[in-house]
Amino acid sequence: MNTSALASEFILRSLRNLKEAKEAYEDGDTYYTLTRAYECLNNISNTLLAMYGIYVVDGDPIFSLEYLNESRDIDEKLKSAISEIQDLGRSLNVINYFDESSLKSPSILARDKELRDLLEKISKIVELVQDIFDDFHT
Repeated sequence: MNTSALASEFILRSLRNLKEAKEAYEDGDTYYTLTRAYECLNNISNTLLAMYGIYVVDGDPIFSLEYLNESRDIDEKLKSAISEIQDLGRSLNVINYFDESSLKSPSILARDKELRDLLEKISKIVELVQDIFDDFHT
């Protein structure tokens, strides 16, 4: 399998997830915002993993970035990106939501400013990973 093509597909998916997260935020749908933001982080993590031939079959790709960090000789720019992605993943896990009923969406305990800041940070990390992807191929 072509790892560059796969990584490129994950970038495309992450951009789509980010767009949907921003649209959900604008619509006031906090649950969908967080769901799509987390999917975006997973896909951007899979981008980095695929670039180095690491495929996550089962489990969390954000957590699997640690394996990439430890098993490959990577530069500081990539190490910094991995750290930022993992920090964002942890912050998403800290934002609590309660699944009160199967008949309605879970309640989110996040403020508007937290979500806006989160989306800005995710946008920046997506741009950074796109730069890393481009540098990887030059």
